[in-house]
Amino acid sequence: MKRNNWIKIWGLSCLLVAGTTSCEDFLTRDHPTGTTDEKFWKTMNECENALGQCRSWFRGGHGASNLSIMCMEGMTDNMYFQSNFEQRIVMMGNGSMVAPTSNNAPSPWEDIFNTWQNYYTLIRRCCRFLEHVDAAYFSDEDERIRMKVEARVWRTWYHMNLLRWYGRHDGIPIVKTSVTPTENMLARNTIDECLAFINQEFDEVLQIQNDEAFPFLWDEGRRDRISKAVVLAMKMDINFQFKKYDVAMAAAKQLIDSGVFELYYDTENNATDPSANYRNLFTYVGEQNKERIFFTKDGANDTWFRFMTASLSGQGCAAPLKTLIDTYETIDGKTIQSLPADERQKFEKDPLYKERDPRFKATIMLPGDNSAISNYTYSPFDPGSGDYFGQVGASPSGYLMKKYIDENDRSTGYGSLDFVIYRYAEVLLDYVECLVETGDWQNPDVEKYINMIRQRAGLPNMDKSVYNSQEKVRELYRRERRVEFCFEGKRYDDIRRWEIGPETMTGPIQGAWNPSENAFILIETRNCIFPKYDSWPLPQQEETANPNIDQPTGW
Repeated sequence: MKRNNWIKIWGLSCLLVAGTTSCEDFLTRDHPTGTTDEKFWKTMNECENALGQCRSWFRGGHGASNLSIMCMEGMTDNMYFQSNFEQRIVMMGNGSMVAPTSNNAPSPWEDIFNTWQNYYTLIRRCCRFLEHVDAAYFSDEDERIRMKVEARVWRTWYHMNLLRWYGRHDGIPIVKTSVTPTENMLARNTIDECLAFINQEFDEVLQIQNDEAFPFLWDEGRRDRISKAVVLAMKMDINFQFKKYDVAMAAAKQLIDSGVFELYYDTENNATDPSANYRNLFTYVGEQNKERIFFTKDGANDTWFRFMTASLSGQGCAAPLKTLIDTYETIDGKTIQSLPADERQKFEKDPLYKERDPRFKATIMLPGDNSAISNYTYSPFDPGSGDYFGQVGASPSGYLMKKYIDENDRSTGYGSLDFVIYRYAEVLLDYVECLVETGDWQNPDVEKYINMIRQRAGLPNMDKSVYNSQEKVRELYRRERRVEFCFEGKRYDDIRRWEIGPETMTGPIQGAWNPSENAFILIETRNCIFPKYDSWPLPQQEETANPNIDQPTGW
């Protein structure tokens, strides 16, 4: 195999409609500049450049070929998403998605298609890197080991995300080598086969004992590199999503027992602002901290532009929903659902009728808020305001997202905030779920770790007189997950793992109480059908070109 055109592949199959020549062109070419394999894979620097083409991090805002994880909250009951890009999110959120029927399908289908295509292209790049890196000259063998580990982990990362998005019930094709024209019509492997492959890949790299090439965690200047801690977090996550709780729990326990990570506290500001611990975890103030495990450098650089309203030079893409707002407890640890009906109604109409969980103030901007941004009052119900909820570029829910919004980005709408993919709070709550769902809900660690999250937030410890059964503890940790991780891309998977799609992704979605109408804003009515909407559809032509692969269940 002499040359590789990185872009002429549609998923696993070379599209026969494009002609055999283009397939052979892709599978026999290595570098788009025309350099042959024999000439290209010679030096450490050339390998580093090739490795750079194997990486694709999640992003907070819009990221072209990188997944927009915060935007994906629009596929959940946390957010309504509106924009002229990523239309798959709108349609997967409201149940109107159909499988694309063209190679060059326009939005909304291009994004669904491109993820499948891009990830298998990236998998192939990783395979080709691993097949050729040993031929190059390296002045530092630790660097060769590091690069090989990274390529292998990135390849596994793409498999695990393809599995959760396109194969939750059906599995996906496993690709371990750069396939030839006679090998590319691959069928789906089963879920168990996919998980076995993923776990084996992770376990084998975790056995590498070389702290120079593959430490438990890189130093601050290189923290976004692949490390043992990152691999453990990935292993925890994918097994957690498929309810392999014993494997996920073991990985989480290793991260906990390492003693390397801790929950972030803003020691300078939390005495005067109870929300500072949580809010500044997602601003420049607390950007470098011991809570983050894996992150995308500058990955939240455009959150101001994407999520602020047009009056603040933004696009107004994100609209938090009433169902999320109603999830936050009162400051004394009570749910508003547990309150008398008249008091609950007061909270629903005025979410800050009385003091709430400090994370609420750190995450959501309410109508009339003049404390979040200097010289600005959020006015979604003033027809003369640029924030009026009926206008283009304004939040249609009457609520604004505050997480990852830093006023330092206001002047241009852009900045350099990192986006956190895995953080220590997730390890603690994943571990709690593993204990509860394996029947060990009375384990002292359940109370310990839930209380650690609540104490950092400024809430009282769990009330054991209320949360005194497996079902009640499950209710508590699920609420903690939703509040703690909202807009971080976790809710999508939680809905599917807990199988609560039919109750959370159907029916009307609402926003804030509109005083002029004496009603809550009605945004849209959703109709997502499950298990269909547990997975994303493949482009129809992918299925047509490859007779060995079918659409996911329901599509």
